[in-house]
Amino acid sequence: MTMGEVSGAGFTLGTAFRPGTVAEDAVHAMVSVLDAQDAAPSIERLRGWALSAGAVRLGETCVDLGSGTGTMTRRLARLVGPDGRVVGIEPNGMLRTVAAERAARAGTAIELCQGLATEIPMPDESVDVVWCERVLQHVPDPRAALVEIARVLRPGGRALLLDSDHASRVDSDIDPAVAAAMLDSFMGQLANPLSARQLPRLAIEAGLEVDPDIGSSALVYPQEVLVGSELTRLAADQAVSEGRITREQADEAMRSQSAAARSGWAFSAITVFGFVCRKP
Repeated sequence: MTMGEVSGAGFTLGTAFRPGTVAEDAVHAMVSVLDAQDAAPSIERLRGWALSAGAVRLGETCVDLGSGTGTMTRRLARLVGPDGRVVGIEPNGMLRTVAAERAARAGTAIELCQGLATEIPMPDESVDVVWCERVLQHVPDPRAALVEIARVLRPGGRALLLDSDHASRVDSDIDPAVAAAMLDSFMGQLANPLSARQLPRLAIEAGLEVDPDIGSSALVYPQEVLVGSELTRLAADQAVSEGRITREQADEAMRSQSAAARSGWAFSAITVFGFVCRKP
């Protein structure tokens, strides 16, 4: 699988990236999506910016909140060195298993535990850096999550928050009205689809200071992904089921996007924003 491809009866827009998603095909789909996004140059640029701006240092204690397959958990472990500590907190037990296996193969010492963004299993003021990437879009109560992040940070600690704003999505070669209906259906399946635009206010209300330099990067889907994209199909099917578009419109959206991708000019992207938040 590559970025944007999902498959299997156990994986739907409504069940994606939930703590209780454990069906083998659904877990395989989630891992495939995460791996493909890890490989996206735009995501790497934004991660590099955030790590530089947040100045993760040797010997620090870091939390990777919503650690998934552990890609950033392992990276943070390399940055803090053997005298530091990194805890990956992930509510989905199947993803924790994948993360543990990959850390063992890489020979990287990390800790993994169950937890939620709204219930971080760390003491007050015990953490130097919280990394939280594209997690809060799945959290129904992001305000509580920011309060928890502020609670566990030491004075001088940094929260490096990367998240999407799904209203920023652009799609070429699909009728704009149909694309808008599909996007509305897609966003309706997410707990917090406008996460990024909310983060400055929520962070400040939680007692954090937000750096004025805010990073951003467009996650652009490769042409090969947009040929018969299963993610597009899921969004189209959801829009049909909700009565927003007809089956004929959904099929035409798929045909138009696939034809444009075969010609090499399809364009589909969503913006991910990065915030560095500091505890005074």
